[in-house]
Amino acid sequence: MTTESHDGGSLTGIAIHPVKGCRRIELDSATVTATGLEGDRQWQVVTDPDQNDASDGALGEAVTQRRNAALATVTPEPIEGGLTVSAPGVGTIEVKRPDANDVTVLALIGDEVACADAGDEAAEFFSEVLGFPARLAALTPESSRPMRLFRGRPTGFADAAPVLVASTASLDDLVARASEPFGIERFRANLIVTNDQPWAEDTWTEFSIGPAQLAARVVWPRCAVPQIDQDTGERHREPALVLREHRWCYSAEGFSPGMRGMLEGNAMFGIACTIDPEGAVVSVGDPVIVTATGQPLLDPPR
Repeated sequence: MTTESHDGGSLTGIAIHPVKGCRRIELDSATVTATGLEGDRQWQVVTDPDQNDASDGALGEAVTQRRNAALATVTPEPIEGGLTVSAPGVGTIEVKRPDANDVTVLALIGDEVACADAGDEAAEFFSEVLGFPARLAALTPESSRPMRLFRGRPTGFADAAPVLVASTASLDDLVARASEPFGIERFRANLIVTNDQPWAEDTWTEFSIGPAQLAARVVWPRCAVPQIDQDTGERHREPALVLREHRWCYSAEGFSPGMRGMLEGNAMFGIACTIDPEGAVVSVGDPVIVTATGQPLLDPPR
């Protein structure tokens, strides 16, 4: 690992996803919390095995865009005490955030999370959007989900890390090689960095964005979600094709067996990071200063 500080560019975009799988909210600034950025992935749509009766603590499974692209058409807006959600042809409802846990749901990578059911109106809304019985779950102050990737650190309903960081330079390099254009919002990152060197972020292990300190654990494996237009819900061929050709991980030697299973046989874009300290505010325009680097998992595309 190299520990010489250098310029990593600047922060040019911030996004949170209040309901996992639903549309992003773009911000000018965001506050760091114990689980990532304030308001990010604090709600999760889940299946309803009890057909609109979650009162007995039944286990619902996470619903994501991987198989349900219609979630991309749902716009959540945080409000005092909860949020509003709206979707074309379905309308808009206001959802109050529950105070106490009353259900356990199955998040991604198999984690069971104690949380709260958001009520029948929200269930009816998402059932209509998706075309099958579904409910909305919310994290409460009682909820806790320790991460596997960063042991001892909590997260919300994110896949496995508090924040995902992506680079516009790397996106531009990827789009130049692709058969059709696509935007960086397809990758659903929290922090967008603009710098001069594509794929430089793959080498970052420690860096700062304004007053926040970040530690990168790994470049992030991508599923089918980046193929979905994040405004329309339409599915495309790219960036799956260009990622397969230029960003495919065939071997992850040196990682634990669990990590190797997650990385090998997948395409990579963006870096999964922790972010500290709580209460720090990151803002568009903040400088990015890289303080430590390491060997990247993948070489830059030729």
